[in-house]
Amino acid sequence: MSEPMYRHKKRGGLYVVHGRATLQVEGPHDMAECVIYSSTTDGRVWVRPAADFFDGRFEEVQP
Repeated sequence: MSEPMYRHKKRGGLYVVHGRATLQVEGPHDMAECVIYSSTTDGRVWVRPAADFFDGRFEEVQP
């Protein structure tokens, strides 16, 4: 089974989601659920709060 792929609606970039993590920092975002994903173009790895990732700015696409 392959990892899910998403397209950023505004910029058009394609990203592979590798999993989720919990952010451990002092402050209001402590213990926030995050999404770990990478660009299919350059392999750069990104982390974004799950609430932001799934707020409509990304759409799932078939690999």
